[in-house]
Amino acid sequence: MAEAGRGDGVSETSEVPTRRPSPAVSLDFGAVFEASPGPMLLIAADPPRFTMVAVNPAHAGAFRTTPQELVGFGVLEVFPQDPDPITAAFVETIRNSLNRAHATGQPDEMPVQPYAVVGADGEPEERYWGATQTPIFGPGGTVTHILSTVRDATAEVKERQATEARALLMREVDHRARNALTVVQSIVRLTEAATIVAFKAVVQGRVEALARAQTSLARRKWEGAFLKDVVEAELAALAFPGACRVSGPLTLLPPEQVQSMSMVLHELATNAVKYGALSTAAGLVTIAWRADGAERLILTWCEQGGPPVTAPKKSGFGSRLIRRLARQLGGEARYHWRPEGLCVDLTAAR
Repeated sequence: MAEAGRGDGVSETSEVPTRRPSPAVSLDFGAVFEASPGPMLLIAADPPRFTMVAVNPAHAGAFRTTPQELVGFGVLEVFPQDPDPITAAFVETIRNSLNRAHATGQPDEMPVQPYAVVGADGEPEERYWGATQTPIFGPGGTVTHILSTVRDATAEVKERQATEARALLMREVDHRARNALTVVQSIVRLTEAATIVAFKAVVQGRVEALARAQTSLARRKWEGAFLKDVVEAELAALAFPGACRVSGPLTLLPPEQVQSMSMVLHELATNAVKYGALSTAAGLVTIAWRADGAERLILTWCEQGGPPVTAPKKSGFGSRLIRRLARQLGGEARYHWRPEGLCVDLTAAR
């Protein structure tokens, strides 16, 4: 019979490994504090002052200062006495976090707050900061100090903002795309023309105006479009150079108005090309706009130099479309059929 333990690859005399005690390590925690790559403050638990007892180089570097300029001062004393709203909110957040840590004896996570620091070029740089306030207890069990470990949360805040912006943009693009398709369907359904060729030309022109509106919106990331850009885009598509004069204050249209304004201008320009001032080389169109109080915008379209003008006996689809679009702009369109040329006053909400 084979001996027990033989042949199984383990000798009877094999030793079982044992955990050996680690050698004693003597750490200089002051050196650890100084060498830490993360910003750290050691603060006396002497509210409301919260005196800074020690400041590591990482913290001083993060806020573009030196430990010597901070040690001995209260945490909140280094901020301006009459701070701007962002700085005031940052100071109040620090104060509340330190008070909670001191009162509860528990670590407190300070909410992330914006606070700019001076960059290498001397200009302010937007930064976001968070911190953990950890109470330190003395022999009697009372909080004697608070260790504040600060973190620069700028990267994560920026990433979150970018993610939210992308999601908002995608929702806006989806909404605008659906709205544009609805408008195209209305154009196709309601456009009237004597021939198929004429029908195609009218529909194509209106769809192109819609596309130009979308381009204006995309240029400013769907945050709106400048009225001057919308006007000039429509005129460039239909009028010959020098046939139009454009003037008005810098006006940013909200995104929901860009499409309607673009199509109103397209209808007016198309009518002028067919029957009005833009049908002749001597014709001139003047487009001007102004603010009417704080809540209304007035755009005036005036033609001159074209064929004599008379009021039509009935409204065509173009006129009805302009009136409908004017209502979407929060205003109305008023026609003045002068012999020397059509004038239209278009009002829109601001």
